[in-house]
Amino acid sequence: MKKTVVSTLLSMVTTTLVAQTTEPVVMTVAGKPVTRSEFEYAYNKNASIAGAVEKKTVAEYAQMYLDYKLKVAAAEAAHLDTLQSFRTEFMQYRDMQLTPFMVDQAYIDSIARQVWQATADQLKGKDMLRTAHILVMVRQGSSEAQYRQGRHKMDSIMTLLNNGADFAEVARTTSDDRGTAARGGELPWIGPGMTLQPYEDAAYALQAGQMSGVVKTDVGFHIIKMLERKQLAPFDSLRDEIYTALRQQGVENRSAEERIRRMVEASKGRLTREAVLDSVMQAATANDSNLKYLIGEYHDGLLFYEMCNRTVWGPAEADTVGLERQFADNKARYTWDEPRFKGYLVTAKNKKALKAALKVLKKNVKGDWRRALRAEVNKDSIVARISGPMLVKKGENLRVDALAFKGEQPKNTHGYPYAKLYGKTLKAPAVYTDVRSQVLSDVRTREEQKWVEQLRQTIPYQLFPEVLATVKEQ
Repeated sequence: MKKTVVSTLLSMVTTTLVAQTTEPVVMTVAGKPVTRSEFEYAYNKNASIAGAVEKKTVAEYAQMYLDYKLKVAAAEAAHLDTLQSFRTEFMQYRDMQLTPFMVDQAYIDSIARQVWQATADQLKGKDMLRTAHILVMVRQGSSEAQYRQGRHKMDSIMTLLNNGADFAEVARTTSDDRGTAARGGELPWIGPGMTLQPYEDAAYALQAGQMSGVVKTDVGFHIIKMLERKQLAPFDSLRDEIYTALRQQGVENRSAEERIRRMVEASKGRLTREAVLDSVMQAATANDSNLKYLIGEYHDGLLFYEMCNRTVWGPAEADTVGLERQFADNKARYTWDEPRFKGYLVTAKNKKALKAALKVLKKNVKGDWRRALRAEVNKDSIVARISGPMLVKKGENLRVDALAFKGEQPKNTHGYPYAKLYGKTLKAPAVYTDVRSQVLSDVRTREEQKWVEQLRQTIPYQLFPEVLATVKEQ
């Protein structure tokens, strides 16, 4: 027995070693190999995204990819891959990629036939109808005068039609059913029990091309035109059409879930849904390396983002003292090519309101000026508006252009012709918040470089230049 176990283990080790040596490895990170095919997938995929990254040589990209893998390894060492939030998001993506491998065509066939049979049962041998209508809406509970008014309008429309007016054009311009008016009044195919009974009775009395008289229903008055009527075609003739409709309604996902449910149920507790999909992924990725790398890319990308956000991005954004120091120590880096106005734009319907709004703003600029404006100026109606705080250059706001940059007064002031600025025009940034995104980016870059240097010193890795030299570029 012991000999059998040892033989089995030796066989497994030998198989593993063969598997490891049959696929060239470009690098190892924290003991994990990165195969040449995985690296080629990432390198060529990124190179094909126009404008996403500057074109890199294989050697340059290898350094970037190494840093990426180091961050993923750090995330795994921090057990971020065990977080429920990570597992939920990753599993949702993975399952979406695996759905095509679990689609149950027999299930879809069954649903399609059920749809056809239900339609046939509902029709009971009657034709399917494709109609158009013009509606003059008169809601239930309307007065007798409103009914007479609606009927009068519909009689006028009927006169137009009887004198040769185009039905579709009249529907577009007069029908109260705006959802169908744009289509010339055309409705979807209907059968028995699928619409209001008076409408159905009148429609079935028509032949193709015929038009009804005025038909009253619970929603108002209709004029119906029969566009087409026909018997339900056999299932085989409608198969593709039904399949298309079902796919749009997510039948493939439902069929996959049903198949998984049956497999779990048949296992009598031995398998979970996740275990079934794990097996599907192993089988699917064994024959499709692109799928394998796509799923792996999403897995690592989630870990990369979470680790970077925890370690560098989030702390840098929260460190206002560090951002202020970065700005103060590197003011020469943060310049503008043209001035900006920094402050508020006040507009009003009259001079009195403008003066009052400016007074409110000056008194409450560091507090809740919006509330004060409502309480003190815009009590009964909106006579003044305050926009800001803003930081804009010439060309970004026409009202500011006219007041701060000697631009032309806009012709349309939207009913607020009086305007004034509260703030100042700056030739250069005064505080770090004036160029916050640039300062934050620089701090993040600096801190990320420090972090990567630390990762390179603490996480074992190895590059294989001779294998990298064999990487194929597409």
